[in-house]
Amino acid sequence: MEHVTENAPVLFPQKPEPAPAETVEMKRVYSRAGLSVAALYGAISASGGIAAALIMMLVFVFYELGSFPLITDPSQLSYYVDSLLGYLPGRGVIATLLTVYLLVQTGAWIVGIVLMRLVLPKGTPIKKRSLSFGRFLVIALMCFGVWGVGAVLGNLSSFFGAETQELFSVDLLGAEILPYLIYAVIGAPVVEELAFRKVLCDRLHDTHEGYAAVVSGLLFGLMHGNHHQFFLAFFIGMLFAMVYQRTGRIVYTMLLHGMINLIATLPELLSLVNVRIDVVWNIAVGVLIVAGLVVLLIRRKDPILHAAPCAVLGANNAVYRNVGMRIVRIAALVTVGLQGTILMLTGMLATDTGHWAAHLIDIIPLTLTFLTVFLLPVFTKRYERDFSHLGPMDCAEEMGV
Repeated sequence: MEHVTENAPVLFPQKPEPAPAETVEMKRVYSRAGLSVAALYGAISASGGIAAALIMMLVFVFYELGSFPLITDPSQLSYYVDSLLGYLPGRGVIATLLTVYLLVQTGAWIVGIVLMRLVLPKGTPIKKRSLSFGRFLVIALMCFGVWGVGAVLGNLSSFFGAETQELFSVDLLGAEILPYLIYAVIGAPVVEELAFRKVLCDRLHDTHEGYAAVVSGLLFGLMHGNHHQFFLAFFIGMLFAMVYQRTGRIVYTMLLHGMINLIATLPELLSLVNVRIDVVWNIAVGVLIVAGLVVLLIRRKDPILHAAPCAVLGANNAVYRNVGMRIVRIAALVTVGLQGTILMLTGMLATDTGHWAAHLIDIIPLTLTFLTVFLLPVFTKRYERDFSHLGPMDCAEEMGV
């Protein structure tokens, strides 16, 4: 009777062993995380239609009351909003409509956060720790450093002469932009931190702090829907997530978020009272960014910037290769790609001869956004603990199965 040697081919290979329970749970949690953000995005998108309907109703009311005349000079308006705002020059009218829009948006964020909590149940509480004032300032400088790098990456074309007309700007809306500036400094930091740090990290931190921070930042960046803001939101989002996970106090990230938005909108806020600080602001922001990068370099080993290896077998695949994360990444990239292409083309068409080519630079941050989303699993592989030296029984024992 012949004996089968060790090198003989296996005619009936054994079925692969099932993934450990921790791996299955991690995959399920991150799939739900992706779906929860998709639900949030859906609520905010739906609010756009609701806000548009309310605004059109108000436009009709204002028009019937004779509150404003028609504008015939298209140079007063942005090339992509003149069809709407061309009928709204009356003092106080735009502020009223903008307030309605922001209230609807805030309501959508609240509904979206509730949906997120339903899709992604809360995990174990994060231990609360306090930061000293000095420590808070150091972290704030770090935030300005990564914010500056992200802003430069996303707006490379502006350094070559490309001009972008924002939907909400003092040049376009004048003093009636005040409701938006208030929302940017107070409302946005509150609702965004509740969604992307409080709700997401409260559940994801149970799996691993590093992966939770990266996914929080990634989804936060994609949620902005454009390549101009992706990198600054991505980098800031990761740092905010680590701060929240290490302190358990969402008020810290709300303050940091509000501080950054305040600095970003300070020139517009002061211009409302006829104070121009453009040159001083550029210098001050440049100093903050450089100081932040220096602090990051000096304190690169700071615990807030690092996470221990993840003790889950196949963690990297579990985080990204699931239904929820695939859906939200594909949907977000389609939005970013379409909006980026439209903004680039309209900018080229609306720019004077000699400057149109500068808008082509937008191809770089747009491409980098796609590459970041697709290649991120390569960089986060370092969070995964190396189990290659362990056999099946050792892995099971290591995982506690």
